[in-house]
Amino acid sequence: MHFYLRYITFLGASLLTWTPTSARSRISEGVVKRELVSYEERYINSRSYKHPNETVKLVGCKKMKIPSSETEDFEDHYYTNYHELKKFESHFYDQANREIRIYFPVENALVEHGGKMIEANELGEFEMDTVDGDYAVLGRYQTDHIRGVDGNIIKDGVIFLANKVHPHRRLGNVYVYDFGYKDLHDHDHDLGKRCESIWCKSQGCVKNHDGENCSNKFGIKEGRCPFRSDTCMDYNGPGTDCNKANRAKYFLGSDCSIAVAMGHCYNEMLAAATGGD
Repeated sequence: MHFYLRYITFLGASLLTWTPTSARSRISEGVVKRELVSYEERYINSRSYKHPNETVKLVGCKKMKIPSSETEDFEDHYYTNYHELKKFESHFYDQANREIRIYFPVENALVEHGGKMIEANELGEFEMDTVDGDYAVLGRYQTDHIRGVDGNIIKDGVIFLANKVHPHRRLGNVYVYDFGYKDLHDHDHDLGKRCESIWCKSQGCVKNHDGENCSNKFGIKEGRCPFRSDTCMDYNGPGTDCNKANRAKYFLGSDCSIAVAMGHCYNEMLAAATGGD
């Protein structure tokens, strides 16, 4: 599978037929857990890597809670547009907990090996088949594209996460990490009060990418809405009404969601930046 292919895996064939949210039965958490295990295995098996399968590889997950007041609107949009949204890989909708999961390679992750830090490649993989350490992600190096946010600990060109993140699951030599939740309604700057300006003190996306949003920094231009360079394009997914206030509904397939799925943004996530979950 090519790294940039995109589609969404869905929970069960019965959900492919749209019905109003009020008439739709909610899937149990037990069913979701089984579907999630299966999805993660399919996601991992579909990846293309540079090094042999036996080498260590890191996959991350970011969760985004759909506000209860917006769940019905989100699900009606999600199920109605499923055939379009399924083109975007790396996304899994957990209906039982009403949250989106986005999976990504832990790009250029730093882990400890024999008392020193080693760096994964852009696909989140190492050339070795074992690591002499606990496999926890410590952070990543600063680059022209990734600068860090106020909640990170930045020292000598290294962006340290507020708390290192340990793997919660292992499939062969692939380690899966949960980087916690992100608040879609404070997406531009996870910490402090909401602000639309790119100069907000702790703004996540734009702060992390040195004053540019991820659309410009990484050349991700899905269109659909008039382009804005002064804020994160996290609302231009399929079917969008181009109203940033509806970013939870239209996040999937947006420029931002694609950047997250490519592994560009995990250090700006809430748990990575503040130590929260």
